Amino acid sequence: MSYHPFGLSVIAAAVLLACHSPHAVAQTVTESIDKANNQVDLQQSSQKQFHYRQSDIALGLTGATVLPKAPNANVELMHRGVSDGVAIMQDGIFFSPAPYSGQNIVLQPNLQQQQSVTLSSMTSVVEGSEAAFGKLEYQSVAISEKKYAGEFNLEANDDADYSSGVIISGTTKQYGMLLAVDYQSASDEVGYELNRDADATQKDIMFKIDADSLPGARNKQTTEFSYQYSSQDTEQGTLGLTNNDFELVPNQRYAAANIDFTETERQRYVLAHKLLLSKTSTVATDFYYQTYAQKTADMLFVDGQTINNALLSDIASFEINPSADGMNLGALSQDNDFAGFGVQTKGVSMYGQHQVTYSARYHTDKAEMALAEQDWLWDQDLSLTAAGDKAATFVYKDDASAFSSAVDTRLNYGQWSVNLGLGYEHVSVSRNVSDDYDLVESDFSDDGWMPSVEVAYTTGAWSAAVQAKQAWTAASAGNLEQEAQEALQYQLAVAYKQDTLAMAMTAYMHDYDNQHVGCMFGMVCDYEQITLQENIQDVTVTGIDLSAEYSLMFDRFSIPLKAKYQYTQAEADSGYCSNSNGCFDGETQLPWVPKQQLALSSGVVVGNVSVMAQALYQSELEYSGNLVNLGSIDSQWKIDLAANYQITEQHEVYLRVENLFDETLVANRTLAGLQAQSEMTTYVGYQARF
Repeated sequence: MSYHPFGLSVIAAAVLLACHSPHAVAQTVTESIDKANNQVDLQQSSQKQFHYRQSDIALGLTGATVLPKAPNANVELMHRGVSDGVAIMQDGIFFSPAPYSGQNIVLQPNLQQQQSVTLSSMTSVVEGSEAAFGKLEYQSVAISEKKYAGEFNLEANDDADYSSGVIISGTTKQYGMLLAVDYQSASDEVGYELNRDADATQKDIMFKIDADSLPGARNKQTTEFSYQYSSQDTEQGTLGLTNNDFELVPNQRYAAANIDFTETERQRYVLAHKLLLSKTSTVATDFYYQTYAQKTADMLFVDGQTINNALLSDIASFEINPSADGMNLGALSQDNDFAGFGVQTKGVSMYGQHQVTYSARYHTDKAEMALAEQDWLWDQDLSLTAAGDKAATFVYKDDASAFSSAVDTRLNYGQWSVNLGLGYEHVSVSRNVSDDYDLVESDFSDDGWMPSVEVAYTTGAWSAAVQAKQAWTAASAGNLEQEAQEALQYQLAVAYKQDTLAMAMTAYMHDYDNQHVGCMFGMVCDYEQITLQENIQDVTVTGIDLSAEYSLMFDRFSIPLKAKYQYTQAEADSGYCSNSNGCFDGETQLPWVPKQQLALSSGVVVGNVSVMAQALYQSELEYSGNLVNLGSIDSQWKIDLAANYQITEQHEVYLRVENLFDETLVANRTLAGLQAQSEMTTYVGYQARF
């Protein structure tokens, strides 16, 4: 047996490779267990053949709790019963432009332009407060080391939707370049009494250029500039169907929702610099700036009242038997702009057999929100006529700035290691209201210390770690109590990894002094509810995560398998009532947290042919909204199937069937009705590599 510490060899190798990695690499044993068992390699044949642009199943395989979503919508997620303080990162940088001031944004990148996605359940203190309760990390496609390489994908489905994407990259001498372009177009037949198609389009562009060290440079280094652009235009809102109509045809829409839409545009600029100071010391620094513009319209009112079950029934009745008097409706429209800028640095150094990781980040962002109401007349012919100009109701601007720093020291003693970490973050937030509306202005700051300790043991293929951490995430400008989210986190993780087998078990408890909650995803939220962040005192979240990945290899075929099971119990000590999320009793499961989730991926690969299935199961969500119990969203299975034929090394074709068995999956259930996920859809695709 080697006497060189496992931790030392891993970290030294990571340091040596850091200049060819997206950012400086330094992992606790807990994080290495997460990476081994919570990572989905999107370039693997078992994943790549699905060619998802966006997938709740892929994210479920990482261990993230994914919430049901409507067609052409971003995947919404939480982790271990909480959504605030769970960061979505890409290449080590916030994917959202305004994670502090724009906490209502739900964004996920296009999977076609990513190479992997990993969930970190217990993050290191060097990640900061926005990732204190978990981190979903995307790694974008890298520039090819070949002189010229690329891939092209084209697919269409039985609804005449189509997607097309190309990635071209290459490296010559000391420079490399990448260009990725992807386009999606979809159109669903959603008419109830009127024939209508709901259209959706999305464009994604990614450009990268990098350079190695200049001739004569004393230290090896790389510099990469990247630019990303994405836009989305979808005809969808939050207005759903009554229970009776949903049971008949779940993908219908009432004509009252014909004006609903969402338009977004996102841009991101990143300058990343990596410097190898010595054989055992590396520093990575990133400068980033990004913007996001969002326009929406949602039909939410009847005669000035927020839609409830009774008013939704009136809408359904009018659709069938419209009267000459028509109906007076109202829509909530938004015109929002978000922007964020930051600089961050992370370094890893070895001192003998011990490792020190440090980080620092300055980040500032803003959200300029304009919410308005538009009156509409719903005529007897089911057409919609604007009944007046938009009346601005809320116009406000949230600003936030944060400075964080952290040090994590890993002491290696043979097969044992001890991590001692301490992080600090100072956050300042403000809210300015441009007009005299009933909205509370705010201007406050807060800071928090985040200590962490981990004791780990590694021997051969086995590793185990016990970690305790104080997690802290600052309140948003819309938090009337200005109270941060705080929790003591405890976790035991055990993992085994050897050859083609990886297994892990983690048991955890998060003891919250205060948990943040906003107007939950998919809910009907009025003007005030969108602006607020509420607090639930004394929440306890306990659970267990199990994962396994294995590949059975035979003479003529193989069977890959990946499974992820989560059991989560999330309870508040006492009862709670929210203006946006309803009431529930103490010591009962939080209604938006499923107790169980299971994600599976398996199939058979025989020569040039493979057949793979992926499935996502989620136990019931006992969701209630606006203080009225709406009943639960029943437990649901979502199953996708893909078959692939490799014609040559460069060319392949595939067939994918999404939502294989059930066409009535519920995306969300609110007072404004039930919305469906996608119906069963068949895709045919072609993939070329060159």
